Amino acid sequence: MSKRIEIGSEFLSMNRPQDKQWLRNIYWGFTDGTGKHGHLVASGVEIAGTWYLRVLDNNEIVKNGTELTNNTSQLLSGCIPNILRGFQHPEQPLFWNVGSLDSSFLLQKKLLQQ
Repeated sequence: MSKRIEIGSEFLSMNRPQDKQWLRNIYWGFTDGTGKHGHLVASGVEIAGTWYLRVLDNNEIVKNGTELTNNTSQLLSGCIPNILRGFQHPEQPLFWNVGSLDSSFLLQKKLLQQ
């Protein structure tokens, strides 16, 4: 499963590898040809923990499920697109509601195609 949403000069895409149904690879960035983007990997079923996070300036914040900085939550809030923020667990920002993310991507893609 792979979905991509373009919102003006920005994009947001998510894919779920066929051989690893528990993973969600989420990419976001700009469609200006620079290739600058962030990469979030959530691993789990419904409520998924962040396995990897690299932000737009190429800084890795989470790798192999381990936070690499002492201000991960603050960095997350500053780099995650608004559309993704609503799917974070309110008390654990490294956890995401994957089921709702899947549904939202399908809905957003349909709305943009109309």
